[in-house]
Amino acid sequence: MKVFTEEGGAIVGKRVIYIARKVEGPHLVRKSGAHRGLQGKLYDVEAYIDLPIEKA
Repeated sequence: MKVFTEEGGAIVGKRVIYIARKVEGPHLVRKSGAHRGLQGKLYDVEAYIDLPIEKA
């Protein structure tokens, strides 16, 4: 399993599970067109990809 610990590291998945000490937000943000998403901050977090994005 890869572990990202540097600033700017990212994970991408259809479903991500996290365990955090503190959560800020979530705030509604615009994604594309009429689509919206949620954005927030997680502190002291561990996150895991539960459902990966399918490769085409």
